[in-house]
Amino acid sequence: MTIALTFIYLIAVFGFLVAALVYWVSRRREIRDCSRFAWGVVGGYCVLLVPLVFAAEGVRWVFAFALPIDAARTFLFTAVGVSCCAAAGVVAFPLVRPGLGSGEAALRRSPAAPILWGVLLAGTWSVYTLFLFHATNPVLSDAARNLFGSFDITASMAVAVLAVSVAAIGEELMFRLGIQNYIARIFGWWDQRYWLAILLSAALWSLGHAGTLEPDWVKIAQVFPAGLALGWLARKHGIEACILSHVVFNTGAFWMAEAGVLPV
Repeated sequence: MTIALTFIYLIAVFGFLVAALVYWVSRRREIRDCSRFAWGVVGGYCVLLVPLVFAAEGVRWVFAFALPIDAARTFLFTAVGVSCCAAAGVVAFPLVRPGLGSGEAALRRSPAAPILWGVLLAGTWSVYTLFLFHATNPVLSDAARNLFGSFDITASMAVAVLAVSVAAIGEELMFRLGIQNYIARIFGWWDQRYWLAILLSAALWSLGHAGTLEPDWVKIAQVFPAGLALGWLARKHGIEACILSHVVFNTGAFWMAEAGVLPV
């Protein structure tokens, strides 16, 4: 089952990647501002990724090879996501670039609401995870243990925190900003039907976590409701709130696991 879910996930992500590339190539002149902004986002993202390449003792060459691929993927989904939002009058980055969009910009000038909702969601997600994991007692799968074991986290706990934070940033840019808004743009779901785009992106994001824990369904049960909440957060308060929430949760979950609070 895990192999089948992973295969479906990879095919779907590849399809969205190709679709995003076609979208960007066909509109690259009219979305130049979005592309320039995306390059800036990718630059900051790569700065965070470089230390992980040196920390991956056993598979450093794999990470070095994957870095430009990850950068290209992040650029595409960021540029396309921001472009789709701007076309619908939605501000994707209300705190960093409130000018990339219209309509709702006046409602998104204060950082208080995005920060508050982001932290609140991270806390709720953490409490839910604690109850779920203590009720089901999952363990890391062999694949997850091998992946985490490739990092030299004993030398610097900061590397581990950076790793889970970078993962959160990359996932939010890809799923909530890119895929979710691309779906809404293609199907015209910017009205009350936007929840369908949230549902589809959350489902795909959940499939990407298959094979992380045993039993496998526990991880799906943990991340799918969070994906729905993050999708709503992105629509209402921008992608920065999602990134903040995801980074806070991942960092907290790592420390709880290290302290033995989480049974994984």
